[in-house]
Amino acid sequence: MNTQLIADAVRNTRDEAEATIWDRLFAFWFRRLVYTQIWEDPEADLAALRLPVGSTIVTISSGGCNALSYLTAQPAQVYAVDLNEAHLSLLKLKLAGLRAFSNYAEFWQFFGEAASRANSELYRERLWLMLDADARAYWDKRNVIGRPRHAYFTDGFYRHGMLGRFIGLAHLLAKFARIDLEALLKGRTDSPERVEALDRLHRLFHSPLLRLITGTPALLFSLGIPPQQRALLGGGAPLNEVLYERLLRLINGHPNESNYFAWQALHRAYPGPGDRCLPPYLQARHFERMRNGAGLIIPVHANLRLFLESLPAREVDAVILLDSQDWMAPEEIRALWNAIDRTGSDNVRVIFRTAGTESPLEAPELAPLQQIWRREEERSAVGFELDRSGIYGGFHCYERR
Repeated sequence: MNTQLIADAVRNTRDEAEATIWDRLFAFWFRRLVYTQIWEDPEADLAALRLPVGSTIVTISSGGCNALSYLTAQPAQVYAVDLNEAHLSLLKLKLAGLRAFSNYAEFWQFFGEAASRANSELYRERLWLMLDADARAYWDKRNVIGRPRHAYFTDGFYRHGMLGRFIGLAHLLAKFARIDLEALLKGRTDSPERVEALDRLHRLFHSPLLRLITGTPALLFSLGIPPQQRALLGGGAPLNEVLYERLLRLINGHPNESNYFAWQALHRAYPGPGDRCLPPYLQARHFERMRNGAGLIIPVHANLRLFLESLPAREVDAVILLDSQDWMAPEEIRALWNAIDRTGSDNVRVIFRTAGTESPLEAPELAPLQQIWRREEERSAVGFELDRSGIYGGFHCYERR
């Protein structure tokens, strides 16, 4: 079921005659755990949405970080919808942790540090009973040497997943190129060590090796980039140059002492417990709100459009699409927004990112949608400016005309 839903989503980007072996390979690849951390900034989302207390939110789940972090806005409920059962299993594990762990220190040890041998015992004794059958089966599954997936949390969870391993490969390349990642993360802007590291980074990204890597679609699957989105990301420019510019925005756009995305990119871990440089759901000050609100998060394994069509009319106040429309053909985007129009409340707001700069709703073939929806320029600009991950080309906030 998991593979079929993802395969159907990838096929939505093109008709059967245009489908390629890359599409089929990506559908197979993406059924795995890709993101151990979601790469959209939830604080930017909430700043753009400005939701009233008691809102109903529908979001694509991914790793579940943002669905949980939205609890800081005091919603009535949050539907976390995803095609990928691995990502939903991660969200369910976090919800189990909020129910099972009595204090922030335990929650931090398991999900923040995520590198203690004691976590294996915590999983078996405290979390296992809190999981449904699907999530148990996922985390109990063993690899070829007999190691269960829940052991990811004993040796550095954020080094796992497809993206975590890809970042590990990038670190090896950086070591080969003698790039000081610590200087990029912690050095003063004008320090000689950081200036040299940035110079070496520039040379690496403009080398023949990086042009080869970024020119091969399969090598970008671990970034969660399907073939259709890869074309949008490039936008006609060499992909190595686009990725270089996005990486610079990630590590230079915001102070790294408060940018946990930069820490994950350059260190593959968070700096430590507390209230700073962490996703909101992992901050100590929000722990009680997370615990008390865990029952408001509803994981859903489904196609987002079909799920929206199953809800009562005028039910939803906010829809967060992440970058999913980059995968979609115009007819699927049209059907999705028709479902949002039916399901959304009078004041519904929709936010999403794009690999390129342009919103798909501005395309000529989607002109009918432009009669119903308008891009809120101020909120879109706020979201883009505040988004610390820096990896997307566009942030878009829409509301009804």
